[in-house]
Amino acid sequence: MTIRKKLILLYAGLLGLVIIFFGLGVFSVIRATWIETIDATLREMGDQVIQNSDSYRLREFGTPTQTVIVLPKLDIFRASNILIQAWEPKSDGSDDVVLRAQSDNLRDYDQPLDRNALKGNTAQFSTVNVNNSEVRVLTIPLRVTGDDTNYGMIQVADLLDTVNQATNRLSLFMLGGGILAVLASLGLGYWLSDQTLKPIEALTEAADNIVTAKDLETRLAWNGPMDELGRLTVVFNRMMDRLEHLFTAQRRLVADVSHELRTPLTAIRGNLDLVKRYGMDDMSMDAMQSETARMSRMVDDLLLLARADYGNLTIDMSEIDLDTVVGEVFKEARILAKDRNLLVRILQIEPVRLKGNADRLKQLLLNLIGNALKFTPDGGQIGLALRHTGHEAILQVTDTGIGIEAEDLSHIFDRFYQADTSRARITNTGGAGLGLSIAKWIVEAHGGTIEVKSTPNVQTVFTIRLPIEQPITLPLVTEDGQSYSSMALQKLGLGRHKTSTPEPTPME
Repeated sequence: MTIRKKLILLYAGLLGLVIIFFGLGVFSVIRATWIETIDATLREMGDQVIQNSDSYRLREFGTPTQTVIVLPKLDIFRASNILIQAWEPKSDGSDDVVLRAQSDNLRDYDQPLDRNALKGNTAQFSTVNVNNSEVRVLTIPLRVTGDDTNYGMIQVADLLDTVNQATNRLSLFMLGGGILAVLASLGLGYWLSDQTLKPIEALTEAADNIVTAKDLETRLAWNGPMDELGRLTVVFNRMMDRLEHLFTAQRRLVADVSHELRTPLTAIRGNLDLVKRYGMDDMSMDAMQSETARMSRMVDDLLLLARADYGNLTIDMSEIDLDTVVGEVFKEARILAKDRNLLVRILQIEPVRLKGNADRLKQLLLNLIGNALKFTPDGGQIGLALRHTGHEAILQVTDTGIGIEAEDLSHIFDRFYQADTSRARITNTGGAGLGLSIAKWIVEAHGGTIEVKSTPNVQTVFTIRLPIEQPITLPLVTEDGQSYSSMALQKLGLGRHKTSTPEPTPME
């Protein structure tokens, strides 16, 4: 059974139950009100009969005094549909009663209207069946003022035919109205469910199109209020955006991996052909080793990112001196640039202690330095800077290389992304486009952020911000007038590097 049918039947069933219980309540209240009206009339009639009855004492010689009740003419009190009887007990002391008087409309009926009520000593109402008619009866004991003896019983009754006819019509009306209401609710429920479930049907069709046609560009339009269905539509569209992005990234990943692997494999295969034809030589061996190392690095980087994606890679954190890490990276950067006409400098350094992983942060900076070396021509500069604001450490890697175009800035941290295939590297050291992705993961694993700003052919600045748990508060200079930046350089054994070339200005 579909959700639509379930909703319609549930709605109609609940409405039917409400109508039934409401109808029973209304029916009971109306009938009880009519019965109370009849009871009030009967009580008034009975009181009038008793109030207009006379009593006197009669004593004959040799017998005890007797009380005689004189009843008024009963017909003068009744309405046309009111029945009145007066009964008195037999003189022999038995429980039988004798009919003393009755209204004219009971001329052919000499039985008590309610025999059981005649045995009581208090006034009571009852509903009985007389000659196949339902009758409401009030039985009142006949007493003399100041005397608790029952000298008889007055029964006043009224036919309930009018009440029963009215309640029957009311029942039929309520039954018919209830059936019409349920049928109307079925129709209305079908229409409402059709309108309400249209977005869900659209979601189903869209999901089916994704499966059958592999159409990840499907989006749903929503012009209604931002209710549950509106939010569901928004979430679906966001999910489709994410799926399309992931699917595109996956296709690009497969294509890029294939491309990156094909190049070293082609080189290895070509060198193997040369070895088979001419024998082993040092140049072929070095080339194959270089390409094998390149593939090994790419596979290691991919495994690192895959483990990070699935949450299986954790970083051990401890208190480290970040300025020491920067100094070690600076020394290695100078070694990497020893064969190039490049100036590698520390532009600014301040002592910073924070909780992190020294090896990963070193890997982060070397990835950025390596990227700068690839795209900075001879005669350019590469700079490192470290400072803090008390609550965060700020690392910057700058270069005066060829820069990054504005349309590429938002993608450079994507895996295997090459800013421009036509953009030539300054060096011949190839890369798989994973270094900046790994750098971003390391920064985020430390709870920090990384951003890049670039002016093509002028300057590129990578800025990393890392949180510091314990705020650092240091004066600008020590007591002997030496700056903390100079102290940090001396601690690393570097000193300030002198140059006549103007320093590049870090981009904030």
